[in-house]
Amino acid sequence: MDRSKVIEKFTDYDDRLLVNKILDAIEYCRKNFTYKATTFLDPRQQKLVEGLLKQEKNIEYDVESGIENSERKLYIIYHEDYDMDDIEKSYQILEFSWYNKGVKKPSHRDFLGSIIGAGIKREMLGDIILQEDKAYVVCSKEVSEYILYNIDRVGSLPVKVQLVEQAGIIEEKEKIINATVASLRLDSIISASFGLSRTKAAELIKSGRVRVNWEEKDLTSKVIKQSDVISIRGKGRIILEEIAGNTKKDRIRITIKKFV
Repeated sequence: MDRSKVIEKFTDYDDRLLVNKILDAIEYCRKNFTYKATTFLDPRQQKLVEGLLKQEKNIEYDVESGIENSERKLYIIYHEDYDMDDIEKSYQILEFSWYNKGVKKPSHRDFLGSIIGAGIKREMLGDIILQEDKAYVVCSKEVSEYILYNIDRVGSLPVKVQLVEQAGIIEEKEKIINATVASLRLDSIISASFGLSRTKAAELIKSGRVRVNWEEKDLTSKVIKQSDVISIRGKGRIILEEIAGNTKKDRIRITIKKFV
């Protein structure tokens, strides 16, 4: 494989950095008949990485996330002759608990801010799952001990942190919304999903809180396609499940899956 030609296919700077790291990992595994783990990747990055790995001879890969149905995952890249039984788990799960029952429950942003504020890079963290009086954070093995012994607060809330083998997960609930929209523009879909005006939906997009398929570029006039995932920081996540044709007044029938 011509390394420079592969990298040239990607115009985004961050994508080029990621491609370069994956090509380094592939070369290392091939030369040393061993394995190497990536950092945690979002779904868009996962597609990019899988596209590269599927083209490689003598190279296999496995995917780990720590929690079922996680969005953020890491990849174990290994030489096809390497014994899978010798591959160590590359992540650990931390349980955060608190006892101040009267206080406001910390948010996903609170956890992320506290951990990153302690010097941990985002790519070292997998999913963060919140419950009533606990939270679970998946992280790369090399940073788990640092988090364990250096974080005792999330925001102003005192927390206890411990290693656990698995997360106690409350199943994510789904709500199905059937609606009609004037167009499939992003602001129309957000408006129908969250009961907002088009103006308020447009403000959310301009504020940088919205991502489509985990990207936040050029969203102002973005047209949404079936199966696209829309995430809004602070509001949740939706999927455009179905585009079901037009009404007599030429509006578009859609079905949205909203995670609540």
